[in-house]
Amino acid sequence: MTLSMRNLLLASAACLALVGCQQGSDIISPGLTVVDPATPAPPPPPPPPPPSASACPDGTDGSSLGSFTLCDAPLGNLTTLNGTLTESATLEFREGVVYELSGRLNIGDDAGADGTDTPVVLTIEPGVRIVGDSGEDYIVVNRGHQIEAAGTASAPIIMTSKNDITGTGDRANAIGEWGGLVVLGNAPINRCNVAGVNPGTADCENAIEGVTEPDAFYGGADPLADSGTLQYIQIRHAGFEIATDVELNGLTLGGVGSETTVDHIQVHNNSDDGVEFFGGTVNAKYIALTGNDDEQLDTDNGYQGNVQFVIATQRGGDSSDNGIEASSVNPGATPASDATIANFSLIGNGNTDSNGIRLNTGTVGTYVNGIIVEENSCLDYEDNAGDGLPGFNPVNDPAFQSVFFDCGAGLVTTGDGTDPATGQAAVDADANNVEGTNSLGGFFPGPNELAVTATNLDDDFFDDVEYIGAFGPDESETDNWATGWTQDLFPDAECPTGTTAAGQLNGQNLCNVTGDVTDTLRLTRGNIYALVGRVNVGVDVGAAGAAPDGDEGTLIIESGVTVFGRSGSDYIVVNRGSQIFANGTRSNPVIFTSENDVTDAAGDRENAIGEWGGLVILGDAPINRCNVPGATGGTNACENAIEGVTEPDALYGGSDNEDNSGSLRFVQVKYAGFEVATDVELNGITLGGVGNGTVIENVQVHNNSDDGIEFFGGSVNAKYVVVTGNDDEQLDTDNGYNGNVQFVIAIQRGGDSSDNGIEASSVAPGVTPASNATFSNFTLVNNSTINNTDSNGIRMNTGTIGSYLNGVIVEQNSCLDYEDDAGDGTAGFTPGADPAFQSVLFDCGAGLLTSGDDADPVTGQAAVDADANNVVGGNSLVDTFINGDNENAVTVTPLPENGFFEAVDYVGAVKDADDTWWQGWTCGLEDASPC
Repeated sequence: MTLSMRNLLLASAACLALVGCQQGSDIISPGLTVVDPATPAPPPPPPPPPPSASACPDGTDGSSLGSFTLCDAPLGNLTTLNGTLTESATLEFREGVVYELSGRLNIGDDAGADGTDTPVVLTIEPGVRIVGDSGEDYIVVNRGHQIEAAGTASAPIIMTSKNDITGTGDRANAIGEWGGLVVLGNAPINRCNVAGVNPGTADCENAIEGVTEPDAFYGGADPLADSGTLQYIQIRHAGFEIATDVELNGLTLGGVGSETTVDHIQVHNNSDDGVEFFGGTVNAKYIALTGNDDEQLDTDNGYQGNVQFVIATQRGGDSSDNGIEASSVNPGATPASDATIANFSLIGNGNTDSNGIRLNTGTVGTYVNGIIVEENSCLDYEDNAGDGLPGFNPVNDPAFQSVFFDCGAGLVTTGDGTDPATGQAAVDADANNVEGTNSLGGFFPGPNELAVTATNLDDDFFDDVEYIGAFGPDESETDNWATGWTQDLFPDAECPTGTTAAGQLNGQNLCNVTGDVTDTLRLTRGNIYALVGRVNVGVDVGAAGAAPDGDEGTLIIESGVTVFGRSGSDYIVVNRGSQIFANGTRSNPVIFTSENDVTDAAGDRENAIGEWGGLVILGDAPINRCNVPGATGGTNACENAIEGVTEPDALYGGSDNEDNSGSLRFVQVKYAGFEVATDVELNGITLGGVGNGTVIENVQVHNNSDDGIEFFGGSVNAKYVVVTGNDDEQLDTDNGYNGNVQFVIAIQRGGDSSDNGIEASSVAPGVTPASNATFSNFTLVNNSTINNTDSNGIRMNTGTIGSYLNGVIVEQNSCLDYEDDAGDGTAGFTPGADPAFQSVLFDCGAGLLTSGDDADPVTGQAAVDADANNVVGGNSLVDTFINGDNENAVTVTPLPENGFFEAVDYVGAVKDADDTWWQGWTCGLEDASPC
């Protein structure tokens, strides 16, 4: 990760924890709203009048607290919210009412390790707000008693401070303004306050941290203890220091048993830990921890529960210790501190004392399917962790499975009290752990995270998911498990540095992108981006990277982002030496399109084409068409100006087969290809001299006015390609392209449009590097009700070779236009020198091969006859491109074992109805996802 990328992510995390960024933003208006800085802002509306004091229950008096009424309401046997509740009672929701804690509120008296058959239950209705004003104001649910606080996503229960309600002080940094919530049970613990008793028994109890005068006890022998329900709760600005170094956590769970329900909890800006588990067996799910001043999550004293889906962002500045701290009494203590924490995302803040996870004092634990992004070390693995012995023991030491570590200062800390060798061995013990650079879009997984193999979880508590981290690829900032009930987790979207704010469009910030990108520009989610003119990523560095005016740039586009142009002059050129990373996901693809598409302008969207420019990516991999006479193909002297880009030209080509121009994953390019000059049109995606270090997979080009994708030389591979409705070729190869392409759905444009499914060309026969691509598992379809007599499935000319394997061609006209200058340009089929076909089903309305001027149907027929697995006959495709019986009856040709091709047992792009690689990220292939 570059320093700028890391700092950007860490700065985002700091914003999440500190800046008070509000989740979501108001939609100003549909369509485009231009912001005029000369127009003064309208005066703010007058504050609402304070609610009537009569809103308080039972006619009690209330006072104004901001826009709320503050009620010191009676509760059961209590006249105010303090003292000990000795009978069950309900704190009811009243619109506009806030309830005030007036000291320590006990729910029941401690029932001891054996509990009671008649628990006192405090019920808190959804939407209730409770406030405190000092560290003396907090709630303790004592052993044997229960709290039933079940909020909802639309009406969470909020526990916070008076200052928070009134907006007093520095809200972004406010901590420790009241006490917190303490829940105690009689489940087993391993730290006893009486020497000599057996841990995990009814004799082993302890006083909970942070509560004094009198102490409050937890622990016992009932792992199934039920302390009630905590759901959809925010705990904000708590953790007041009660005594020196004695602070309450936001949520303290001491000896709480597994029959207790804890899910959808946020702790924000606490002055000690966010949530701490002291022993017990309670499970927890959907936990958001933001800006707490010590650990975000802490486990201790024999905690043996399960936790899944945790997002934890550390506090900015010189604060916060660790994302997770795990401790125990000592190695070998029973019950062991042995939690299982799954699907966590821990985002550090750069504090030199912080780590992703700190492991010490006999803790075991399993950390599964997680992401740690930490500017310091990811793990502080101490020498007394686990069994306290050197070397990793999978039973008695902390274990990691399917965790992605992005650690600025190395994986494991070193120094006094640490055991980095055992920590490294614990990570190395699972092949699915990955150390690398994160590609997160905010908190959401990018390609690097999605590439990690998730570990299956076999406990009934865990959701069995196929991804790592707190959020999955189908979630976004506006649609995820934290949506609607959390605060300050997701920042308000704003135009990133390097773009220009231009008002609102469709309720999103409109950000203009223009000029040359010569640093790193990240287009973040939550905004929509307009290309203004030709946008250059970098300045061409030349074939050898030594151009005197060259300057590298990087364009990063997060999943779910839409980028649009208004005319053919709006397009992107990624120049040699620079990179683009457009990394969408299946449910949140990156979309490049036109303004008309974004605004749903009136017109025939089904047939719209050429409404903006397109995407051009240039590299320094070998090409065979040189702009300097006498230059040798495939060398640095052989370069050329890319088609469709003028004033100034954009050059491509060189000698580096492994050129890396970035990645396109889960990308749609729609309605592009505007005519830049007479007969000069941009393709949807143009790849010029792009090398095989570049990743192209899960890409669709739809309704382009020229080719869908054209490969001009280079060696880049492509997989899972959808090309639909483009007005010239769907795919085009030229100028020495010799990469591999697998899984292609190509559906030609209806009406008197489109030329060929694939066109393959070169400079001339025998030129090196040869145009010699390998295509496998393609389905090329031209079944328009209006036949274009100029179209063919594949057109081969001018020295192209190529291998076409395991394919299906359905064409109203001839399937193959095999020209006389194709391959070696001589009559007769020559394997290795002429285009070859293996295991291809040809369904051709006007015969297998074209005839007439420039055609060589005899050699074309020989090329087809050369493989006995080729079939000329009728298709049985279902829903246009899904194999039926005829396709699945074709004998498959084994593919080259080159590390790119996936082994298959079928021809065509889509094996059957269960083969859905194209679903979720494409448009126009099914009624449910129109373009």
